Amino acid sequence: MKKSKIFLHIGHGKTGTSAIQSSLAIASEKLATQGIHYPIGESLRDRASKFEVTSGNWKPKPETSLADELVQISKKSKKHTTTILSSESLFWTVPELLSCKKEWQDQIDLHIIMAVREVEEMLSSEYQQRVKRHGDSMPLWQFIRARNFVSSHHAKAAEIINLMSKHQIPNTVINYSKHKQDISRLVFQQIGAEDAYPADKMDGAIINRSLSRNELEILIMINKLYHQKLPSISTIISDSLIKNQPNLRAEQCKISDHQLEKIYNKNLADLQTINHSLSEGEQLSTQINQTKEVIPDVQNKKKQEEESLSIRLIGDTLAKALANEYKTKLANETVDAIIKLSQSENLSKTVEVQLLEIAKENRPQEQTLSKLLEKARTKPSDN
Repeated sequence: MKKSKIFLHIGHGKTGTSAIQSSLAIASEKLATQGIHYPIGESLRDRASKFEVTSGNWKPKPETSLADELVQISKKSKKHTTTILSSESLFWTVPELLSCKKEWQDQIDLHIIMAVREVEEMLSSEYQQRVKRHGDSMPLWQFIRARNFVSSHHAKAAEIINLMSKHQIPNTVINYSKHKQDISRLVFQQIGAEDAYPADKMDGAIINRSLSRNELEILIMINKLYHQKLPSISTIISDSLIKNQPNLRAEQCKISDHQLEKIYNKNLADLQTINHSLSEGEQLSTQINQTKEVIPDVQNKKKQEEESLSIRLIGDTLAKALANEYKTKLANETVDAIIKLSQSENLSKTVEVQLLEIAKENRPQEQTLSKLLEKARTKPSDN
């Protein structure tokens, strides 16, 4: 009985998975002509092709094990010789699959593709994701300490590598930190379809970027003030920034050397296990890297201009969210926060007026607020 070839791209998170899934969605029809099936619904394919953030073409099914699902795929795979599934959720599910290899090994020719990332980059990116999507407002040092300086992604990656070695599962491990610009193309190479890679659409595409330092600091402040009453506020604002300012240069969060020493000590064994699967020159750092990136003055000036736009976007988005969500009288501390935000630098006249009008509705008798609002209304219009 001929085995069905199945590639599992398992992530992990924050390693270019959205870009990889967009490229696979865009190329799905061309891949099919080569006997490579990327099963995906039309609606999801259209969203991914438009560079929207999706979860790939696979979701966990509580009623079905991954092993049973892959066996069913292999049985139905008549027209196509190869199937590709891509999802970050597979990263956490695949150890169980590997542990029950006897159940599927006679029917499936499995190849696992996994990306890894420098540990300090990963913790920084994971922290940003918590701020962007989950409304976290704790400082970075507290976030890292709460995890006891352990990167769960690197621990799981090391576990998967050990299981792949034990059960002799063909695999590809890619260091995303060294291949941020070409990781999607590398995946196409691994599945034997480099000529199907949609370079014209993917080259230069940025999907789900991280935030700049100023954007992050402002969003943390907003989460502190509004997340309890507006749980979706961080997602609304970060989506607005990513959509309207996709090319703004993101920044890695600064982790102190003291914390980095603890991070590398805690994760050293897992990093060494991962490095056994990477060639020399591709391996992850196992100690603090003292090299600091220098940004040219021209880029700094551009970054300042872009961040001014970001601050306006944040103010505008927050003003709209408050106007839509708050129909009753706001608490005094919330009104104080709105007034303070309205006086931030780089806000447009329109946003400043909108914020002050919300504050005024809640304090109609306050004369100081009336003067601020009148002053904002009589300002010259923004160019």
